[in-house]
Amino acid sequence: MRPLVLTMLACAIGVITAVGCQTHRNFSETVYNDTSSIDAIMQMVDAGAPAVTFPDVSAAPRTVRSIDDFATLQYRDMSLQETIHTALQHSQVMRDLGATILRAPQTVVTDQTKSLAELDPQTSIESALAAYDAQFYALGKWQNNDRRFNNRFFGGGANAFKQDTHDYVFQLSKRTATGAEFAVRNVIDYDANNATGNLTDSAWQSQIHAEMRQPLMQGGGLQFNRIAGPAAQPGIYAGVLIAKVNDDITSAKFRQGARDYISNVINAYWDLYFAYRDLDSKRDALERSRETWQNYEAQKSSNRKAGASEAFAREQYFRFQSELQDAVAGKLIQRTQVNNSTSGGTFAGQGGVLASERRLRLLIGLPLSDDALIRPNDEPLNAPMTFDWDSISIEAIRLRSELQQQRLLVKRREMEALAAKNFLMPTLDLVTIYRVRGLDQDLAGDNSAFKQLGTLDYQEYEASLELKLPVGFRQGYLAVRHAKSQLAREVAVLEEQERQILHDLAAVVGESDRAFTQMETNLNRYLAARDALQILEANRAAGLPVNLEQLLDAQRRVTEAQSRYFLSMVEYTVAAKNVQFEKGTLLQTANLFLVDESTSPVLLAEPLIESSSEPVDAS
Repeated sequence: MRPLVLTMLACAIGVITAVGCQTHRNFSETVYNDTSSIDAIMQMVDAGAPAVTFPDVSAAPRTVRSIDDFATLQYRDMSLQETIHTALQHSQVMRDLGATILRAPQTVVTDQTKSLAELDPQTSIESALAAYDAQFYALGKWQNNDRRFNNRFFGGGANAFKQDTHDYVFQLSKRTATGAEFAVRNVIDYDANNATGNLTDSAWQSQIHAEMRQPLMQGGGLQFNRIAGPAAQPGIYAGVLIAKVNDDITSAKFRQGARDYISNVINAYWDLYFAYRDLDSKRDALERSRETWQNYEAQKSSNRKAGASEAFAREQYFRFQSELQDAVAGKLIQRTQVNNSTSGGTFAGQGGVLASERRLRLLIGLPLSDDALIRPNDEPLNAPMTFDWDSISIEAIRLRSELQQQRLLVKRREMEALAAKNFLMPTLDLVTIYRVRGLDQDLAGDNSAFKQLGTLDYQEYEASLELKLPVGFRQGYLAVRHAKSQLAREVAVLEEQERQILHDLAAVVGESDRAFTQMETNLNRYLAARDALQILEANRAAGLPVNLEQLLDAQRRVTEAQSRYFLSMVEYTVAAKNVQFEKGTLLQTANLFLVDESTSPVLLAEPLIESSSEPVDAS
């Protein structure tokens, strides 16, 4: 007897061991009293979770205390393509300039976002499919009875009743997509007792059961089970189709995160470009004002009337020096980034080379300081662009990631509304069992339960209908009304999102035209101011009388017009980028695609939008 029991125990242990090579390790960590792993973790928790590793902080942040220091720096010229490529090489986390990684780290898109959704043990497609995996079940029970009876009838013909029983169950079950559950089980029981009516002192019985349970109403059907999954409850739907929609929504969110990240990189690139151009205009202004100041300072010793003129020229010199210092260092203010004024980001128009360069380094994943400053070597757009409204509006409705997510959510609500109607029916299950029995003194051998079982002499069949009817179907009606209300809400949200996107698209198209017009106007303004200054300086060089206030004002006008011209150029370039952003083609325009949506975008070739002097049809 004991060898047989030990054999069955060994078989059960063998099944457990076959599950995987990690079984023993999992037992020691989660079942046994080995707490070494959790103790090591809790030691760090009790110590306040101190840092274990530190990033490379060997390079101090670059600052400039004098303009002469800035003139000695080295530069690293980078194109927009190279900048995007560098960003993608360091884009495990889709960064932004709003410190979201500190304020709400759980909302940050990373290259694990898609894989996390695919591996979720509760909501993923694999999790939904796991409900249909075959399940193995085993039971072993041993019992010894030793009791006295006042009545021989209850003791099987004896006043004292002694009994040894063993029960073993081995079952393999599986659900189907129609809601049915099939099970095949082997039931073995051993009974040894002192009842006087027994044919033998002990007997083994073996049974083979084949069972099917098919829901005929509630819970049944291919449509309901694909949407809600087996064992669904009103309002809780976790079928394969729902999981597939959730997975597609996650993919769309990942594309949205990649789009926002690339948009921020492009914004930061042109921010830095303008910072350098603004610095150039301020440097030129400083040199002009220095020359003017020195000229009037030389006249002050021989002409007392020149004293006030020298002071005016000196004041202007220090004014331009102050502006140049700000143009070099910059200020900690909001920069051009996604969702500042427009979805793709409106150009902030504030200079500062060092601050802008640090922001670009932060976005593209480079060290915050090294031997050379990044310097953009691409030029902004200067060619007129025309957009076909019918074409770009259709693209926006079709391609915007936010609309794709909402449309998928509408489809999910439609499926949930279909599944909810299933709960307006009663539960009616058909249960059928086919059973074969075998009974004898031994379990295996000549006179055994297994041998008799193989003869199929003792066969049984059982069928039943089980009905459960909630009176009033209160919860079912709630589920249907709730699902329909959710569907109506999501449809209304989708319609409003479409209106908002078309509004935003129209706004950035208008901004593109405005910025191009401003660029042309500011170019003419700069040329006129430069001509006026050149005439005044030529007259002064020729010894002709020149009004000092007019000369100083002309210098300011040239500097302001030059800076404003470059600002409008960058505004036009960012606006053209924002049109691609609003119509959902920014990644395609930058020649990026997702090889696998669980990874970062990959750069294919040169960006499609480049500087040109010819009109461009950007539809």
